[in-house]
This record gives sequence, structure tokens and C-alpha cells, in this order.
Amino acid sequence: MKKIEHQSLSDRAYNEIREGRREGLFAPIEPLVIRTLAAEYGISVTPIREALQRLVAERLLMVLPNRSIVVPRMTQKRFRELMPIRESLEGMAAELAAERCSDAEIEELTALTAEVEAAANDHDSAKYLAFNREFHFKIYEAARNPELLQLISDLWLKVGPVFTGLFDDDHFKEHANDEHRNILAAITRRDSEAAGRYLRRDIDIASRALLPLMPETGGA
Repeated sequence: MKKIEHQSLSDRAYNEIREGRREGLFAPIEPLVIRTLAAEYGISVTPIREALQRLVAERLLMVLPNRSIVVPRMTQKRFRELMPIRESLEGMAAELAAERCSDAEIEELTALTAEVEAAANDHDSAKYLAFNREFHFKIYEAARNPELLQLISDLWLKVGPVFTGLFDDDHFKEHANDEHRNILAAITRRDSEAAGRYLRRDIDIASRALLPLMPETGGA
């Protein structure tokens, strides 16, 4: 984790913890200990406490009966509710990216696809998740629609913690980069319909791997 310095420590702590939640750094139901976070970020406990309170108010974190603050556990019911929203918005972003992506961005996506491939082949879950997120958000940024990007970013805040379970599925490990290659090829040839279709398929494949790991209801 990065050290937090300079002014507006509460805001910066909030942003860093929020980003860590999206990237799956905090496992569901694992307590977020204020003093531990303060030591890791190199700041006092007060900004951390204030940041956690804000995230609880936004329902990105929850307080258990024993007063521990944790990431809520995702359920199959809630995940299924979020899936069609993700497929719609992220598919739309891929379609726009195919039309608006620069040649330089396509080169970056090509490099990221190779990084994702290497991480998947090595079964390196941490690297895979980092490069996977970078690949996806490079596409969403290329859509040139800030409002759409914000909506997608908010959705990833909700589902990010569950992505750490992707490599528990053997079939997914072997096919983790298939749709990324298809998405890249579609964007490269400026085929917006195909880019959206493959992006939605990528979400569906990952979702099928993740759903069995979640309780059907409760805990979220």
C-alpha cells in the first residue's frame, strides 16, 4: 500500500481505501483495523477513522454487531442484480471505444493483453487482477464519456472484492484471456458491435466462475 502524505489526509485516506476495495485488497468480512491501516498508510488514526465512516455511510463498508468494520459479503442474489447493469454499461463503453480509441491506445491495449496472458499462464492471480482491471479501464476511458466511466467505476467498487476468487475455477484459469483477445481484435478493426458483444461475454464467463463461491442470500 502507498504512503499517504501532504494535506487533506482524510480525503486521501478515503480515496486510497475506496480504491483498495475496488481492487479487492480487502477480503469480504475481514475486519479493517484502524491502527493497522494507519500504520500501512503512514498517517494517524483519525483520517482513517473518518474515511471508514464515510465508506460505511456509502454502504461500501458495513459495521458488524461486534463493531468491526468490514467489506460486505457479496451474495449470488445481489451479484445477479448487478450483472445485467454491468453488461449493459461496460458493453456500451466497449462499443464507443471501438469508434473512438486512438492508435496509441490500441497499442497499449495490445501490450496489456500480453501482460494478462502472461499472468494467466503463470496462474499469478494478483498480477492477473491488476492487468485485467487496467485493460478494462483503458477501454472504458477510451469511450470518452466521463459519466459512463463514473458509473462503471462505481459498479466495480461493488464487485471488485469478489474478483479474487476467479482463479479458484480451473476452467477460468485456462480461458482467462480468450475474450480479451477477441475484444482487442474487434476494437482494432473498429467493429463496435463485436467489441460490445465480446465484452459482455467476458463479464458472463467471469460471473459463471464467481457465482458458486458466494452464498445465495444474506451477508450483503
